[in-house]
Formats: sequence, structure tokens, C-alpha cells
Amino acid sequence: MTVLKGFLLGSAVAIITANTANAADLPVRKAAPVDYVRVCDFTGAGFFYIPGTDTCLQISATMRVEGAFINNSRLFFPVAGIPNRSTGTFGLVPGRDRDESGFLARARLGVDTRTQTAYGTLRTYLQYQIDRLQGLYFGGGPNGGVNTFANAGGNNAALRRGFIQFAGFTAGRLQSFFDFYADNYNYEGIANSDLSNNVFAYTYTAGGGLSATVSIEDRNARNLPQNLGNILGGPNNVAGAARYAGETVPDVVGVLRYDQAWGSAQLSGAYHQIQSTSGPFAGTNGQGLGKADTDGFAVQGGVRVKLPMLAAGDDLWLQGAYQEGAYTYMDSGFYFNGGFNSIAVGGFQHLDRDAVAVHLVGTQAAAYVLDKGRGFSVMAAFNHYFSPNFHDVVFGSYEQITYGNGIKNIDWTLGGLGDASQYRVGNQFLWDPVKNLEVGLEVDYLHIDQTLAHNRGQVATALPVSVSKNPDAFEARLRVQRDF
Repeated sequence: MTVLKGFLLGSAVAIITANTANAADLPVRKAAPVDYVRVCDFTGAGFFYIPGTDTCLQISATMRVEGAFINNSRLFFPVAGIPNRSTGTFGLVPGRDRDESGFLARARLGVDTRTQTAYGTLRTYLQYQIDRLQGLYFGGGPNGGVNTFANAGGNNAALRRGFIQFAGFTAGRLQSFFDFYADNYNYEGIANSDLSNNVFAYTYTAGGGLSATVSIEDRNARNLPQNLGNILGGPNNVAGAARYAGETVPDVVGVLRYDQAWGSAQLSGAYHQIQSTSGPFAGTNGQGLGKADTDGFAVQGGVRVKLPMLAAGDDLWLQGAYQEGAYTYMDSGFYFNGGFNSIAVGGFQHLDRDAVAVHLVGTQAAAYVLDKGRGFSVMAAFNHYFSPNFHDVVFGSYEQITYGNGIKNIDWTLGGLGDASQYRVGNQFLWDPVKNLEVGLEVDYLHIDQTLAHNRGQVATALPVSVSKNPDAFEARLRVQRDF
């Protein structure tokens, strides 16, 4: 019995040993390495490598909620002005038919990618914006009889930014390279250039904080929506009404910029071609077309000075611009009464133009010249931190515009434009209870002084009763914004 037990036990050990040896000969499959998300070391905070690539990615977003109030008065569109949105006609819009308050909800989603190459960083950026608009934010200003009860609001969705940068080249949609301050602090626009555009640009970095940029930008983005001005009667009337012609030469922008620890400075210049056409006009069976071209330009200088000796984060911005035939380079609000959200602040609309078409007396019906508008703007903004969580911004701007004597000697009812000046002042109270969350209250005041164009030796045609020649407006806006 003992011999049998020993035999069985020995056989079992032999079998186990043999199986173990065979198992040891089988190939072993290793687990795949885990490709953890890694923080990028050349881009700064917020970027991580897309797994399996050498490209860094950052995803960002902004959520903004606003409410605004603007006191409204009677609004009068001049004969040569823009049409009433509801009726398609010109004329008077009662103050009570215009929304004085409104709400905005805005979401922005941004994606930023960067890759190191032998030629420097390759960057691609896009930002999509979606708005929900109510009241005066949805054109509630000049609705002309369509009040808030009929103004149900609307949605806007657009590509706010989308560009590629590589080896000094930039192509896509972004802030115009001409711009400097670009409404950096204020919620409401003041007199300065703040405009997104489609561009092709090259930036040369000389070192020591100095850089130079040449940018080719879409001209049509700078054309005024109310088109060119026209004389509507008398010997200077342009048959068929002159208007912007199609774009041939885009705007050309040149910039010199200097960045240092103390702040930055920028000098900008822009060329803006005005091509126009008119017609058809009488006497040619509807086939007559006139044309005239002129060259507009703008220059701008700005400086930002950091003031850490007052408080961390303090700074002062100063900027001035001059333009001839390129209005939006001095004020991207499109005209003096524009900008306060509701497209107009009431009173008599001073609908500014890049140029006004004037028929040459004694020439054929198609002949006319373009009389350019000329103007300048200056602005300042001062930001001061009373504590790390509370700061205040005071800002203001002043601008003037004038037209040729020929235009000022034609009554405003016939398309003449007088000289005008405007100032805006405002203040922001800003509270940052936690990082990337800001609550702000802004108040603004605007005032316009203008002359009414009139025929030589005559008094200007009177405005409708209770329409102000020199209107003003008050605005208050509350904003809550979260960035992440």
C-alpha cells in the first residue's frame, strides 16, 4: 500500500512539473503603457498635450449675463439717413416706442492649439460666440412702433475669432491690427477703433520688445452701413445716388509696437480706398452709371503705462486717432449717435459718412466728386485696484468731424452734413469675489453738439418739435461674467 501511495504521489509531481515547464515556454503579453495627459512645458498654464501628439491644447469659455438701461427720447432719422427698421421709411420714432432696457446672455467657447516647429510655434485658434438678445439688445432702439411686447428677442451665432499663426504670418479673423485700446475696459463703446476683421498679416519681431506688422484687411468691414452720403436736390444732386462700389483694393494697415515691463506703445496707419458708383440715371434708357474714387487714410497713436507704484494691476491708457475718408478708424460705432447698444441715443441723427457725393455743376449727369469727412478722436482710461478684489475704471473720449464747405452749404433735408463733436464719460465698479468671476456696474453719459447744414444765406430747416439737435443719453449696465 505504501509503495502504491508513493507511486501515485510521484506521478502527480511529475505531471505538475512538466506542465509548469511548458507554461514557462509560452509568450507573455505585456500591458499597453498608459498615455497620461501631460502639461505642456512651453505654453504656460492651461495647456496639455493631446495624447499621442506633440500638439498642445487649451479649451476656454466665457459666460456673460448683462442687463442695460438707456434713457430714450424722440429719435429723428434725417431724409438722407438709414431707414426705420419696421416701416422702411424715414422720420420720427417716438421715445415710448423704443425699448429702454434689455438683457443679454452670451457664451463663448475657445479652442487654442500650439505645436513647436523648426520655424517657431504653429498656433491655431478659434472662438465661437452665441448670444441671446432681448429688448434694446435686439434692435429695440429704432423699432419705430414695435415695442417690447412685440420684440420677442433673437439669437446670434458667429465665429468671433478664427486664425492661424506661423513663422510671423497671421491669417484669419481677429482684432484688426490697427486697434490698440479697443474698448479694453469699458462695456459700452467709446470713440476708438474696436473692430474684428478678416486679415492676412506678417509681423517682424526686431527684439527688445519692438515689432512691426503689415496687414491686408477686408475693406468692406470698414464701410459704413449707411453707405455714402448724397445730395438729394438742387444743382449738386447726384443722379441715381452714389454708393460704395465692390471691393477691389483691401485696406492696408501698418503698425509699429513697443512692449516693455513698464507697458506698451503703438503707432498705426491705414489706407482705405473708397470706390463708388451711381445710377442708373435719366437720359440713357436706364443704362447710365457714374463713378468716382478717392483715397482715405487714418493714423493712430496709443500708449499703456503700468502703475504698480499705486497698486498691483493699475494702468493708464491714452490714445488718439485722425482720419480722412475712413470714419471707423476713429470710431467703430459707425456714427456719432451710434454705440449705445440701441443703435441710437435719440435726437437728430448725425449719420456720418466716409464721403459725400457732390455733382459738379455744368457737367454731365453722371459726373460727381467725393467730399471726404475729416475727424479725430482721443480717449483715456484709468484702472485702479483698491484691493485685490475690488477695482474701479474711469474712462472718457472726445471726437470731432467736419465736411467740406460745399456740403455744409446744403440744407440737411437735402443731404448736407454739418460739423459735430461728441464726448463720452463713464465709470465702472468691479468686484472679483473669486478668481475668474467678475461682477461689474457701469454708468455712461454721452453728449453731442452739432450744426445743421443749410443753404448759403438761409436758416437751416427746423427740426420736428421736441427733437433735440444736441442730444444726450445716460446708460447703466450690470454684468456678471465667469471665465474658465
